[in-house]
Amino acid sequence: MSHKQKLCKKTCRALMVLVLAGFAGEARAETGTQTAILDRIVVSATKTPHTLGDVPVDAEVITREELLKRNVQTAQDALDQTTGLLVGKTSSGWGSKGTVRVYGLNAKYTLVLVDGQRLLGGHQNAIDLQQISIDMIERIEILKGPASALYGSDAVGGVVNIITRNGTDKPEFSGSIAMGSRGTVVGSMSGGAGSENLKTRFSYTYRESDGVDEELDSYNEHILQGTVSLKLSEKAKFSLKPYYSFQDMPDQDTKQERYGINAMLDWAPDALSSVKLRGSFFDFNYKTGTDDTVLDNYEFELLYSRMLFDSHLMTAGYEFWNERRDYYVSAGRNSKIDQTLNSFYLQDEIDLSPVVLVLGARLDSHERWGEEINPKASVMFKATDDLKFRASVGRAFKAPSLLSLYDEWMMGTITVHPNPDLKPEKSIGYQLGVEYAFNPGIVAKATWFRNDLEDMIKSSVRRVAGRMHMYYENVDEAMTQGVELNLDARISDCVSAKVGYTWLDTEDKLTGMELIYEPESKFISGLNFTFCPASLTLGFEASYIGERYSDAVNTAKLDGFWVCNATLTKKFTDQAEAFIRIDNIFGEENIADEYDLDGTEFLAGLRVKI
Repeated sequence: MSHKQKLCKKTCRALMVLVLAGFAGEARAETGTQTAILDRIVVSATKTPHTLGDVPVDAEVITREELLKRNVQTAQDALDQTTGLLVGKTSSGWGSKGTVRVYGLNAKYTLVLVDGQRLLGGHQNAIDLQQISIDMIERIEILKGPASALYGSDAVGGVVNIITRNGTDKPEFSGSIAMGSRGTVVGSMSGGAGSENLKTRFSYTYRESDGVDEELDSYNEHILQGTVSLKLSEKAKFSLKPYYSFQDMPDQDTKQERYGINAMLDWAPDALSSVKLRGSFFDFNYKTGTDDTVLDNYEFELLYSRMLFDSHLMTAGYEFWNERRDYYVSAGRNSKIDQTLNSFYLQDEIDLSPVVLVLGARLDSHERWGEEINPKASVMFKATDDLKFRASVGRAFKAPSLLSLYDEWMMGTITVHPNPDLKPEKSIGYQLGVEYAFNPGIVAKATWFRNDLEDMIKSSVRRVAGRMHMYYENVDEAMTQGVELNLDARISDCVSAKVGYTWLDTEDKLTGMELIYEPESKFISGLNFTFCPASLTLGFEASYIGERYSDAVNTAKLDGFWVCNATLTKKFTDQAEAFIRIDNIFGEENIADEYDLDGTEFLAGLRVKI
């Protein structure tokens, strides 16, 4: 172990001691200033509102307050202090700057939503998280484990639903500017105005960076998001959420453009029922010097919930999803393909206090691969107000991509052939957990999880008649299982801390080998102090990524590594504050599967609001 690694490890251990010391000091905290962690609202877990303390399904919520304290600038940075998740960050390749993996599963098995809308655009079916503006995020809801019973395809490892900020009825404006290493510049502004019945908010973010290699990775991007909500009556509200982003990587001769709109109608016919209508469109355009790819999503969802017999909250829904791909090549064949899914789901939340049971299932119907039925059962037992047990089992699936089903195309000199007989990839997931609240501000959780996957789609390359050809087949099987531990503390308005650990075991069932780039262990910790008289907030973060294999035959293993970050915020007035963030303090670099980790990074900036 190098001197730098030893120093980093000692410092991170010291951080752990500080965190635990903060927990010990909890007994002296004033109850009136504590933040009730379990009172946070989560909707994604059941598509009905719950507090974290009462939701029967394993879920987490990251609040806007936490994002501001950490001074994070991207959605991937917002997620990297979450157990069970492995966030990929890269400045190079395909324009995808951030991906997320849940419970040891590839990023394509994580469904990423913004206000319930599916996003498009990323490498290998994953979604680029960086194209969501931090300035517009109200909270991030994370649902771990299989969720196809409510969300259909892709919700195998879990769901990340980014909830954006509501409009405002009073005029307000805020802006920020930050500059740092790698030629990074991040600027944003947002504002809104309205009335009692009409509320608006719009946000613009500009970001540019040289990346790790300024002759290869440099990029600039623009993100525009907004919300307009109209109160139709005391029981009905209509919301419109437009989105646009543009990214240019001149050194790679690639441009990405995304735009969409998400329209929602919320109506409460009476005190016992609610109706939600959602219609959305999303377009992703990826241009290179030789070709142009356009992906479109059209969605419509109708959801109805009603309380029956005082103990049954029934939720029923229908969802329509049409996906299209247009591919244009300057010298060659062009193509247009599309597919449609029609889906129906039903869920019953049964309150048999102290036991709450959730039973649900969803039917997805496709014109080519037929029907998929995915049930899920979850149960929560409240032993006391502070001690809860949760268990769940569910089935999930990922549909074959448009390309793998329909279209033959060229990947360099390799001819890629579609397979119209592909079946969806399937999984069964299990979770068993316990949660204990020492008080409203300190909560501990332990969760065991397991996922068994089959019919996984694998591509293979073979030489035929002197040329290389790629074929898709349902041949793979895999397993991931593990344990995650969390201790989350909001000791007072001035002190918060978090410690988490994930142990992971994976297996390719065909070979008996471990899955590549999936670390056996991940440790996270964070601590935030606010020195109230000085209006100064100091934050520390430390994370450890354990050993992992880099080849399918498990002969090459990568070393584990620590990353330590620090952030400082100085509030001058209620309207202005300055901040600085230092990532990778001890300069870790040359890590094979962490391209973006290349020495210490600095970012400093100023935020104002009116």
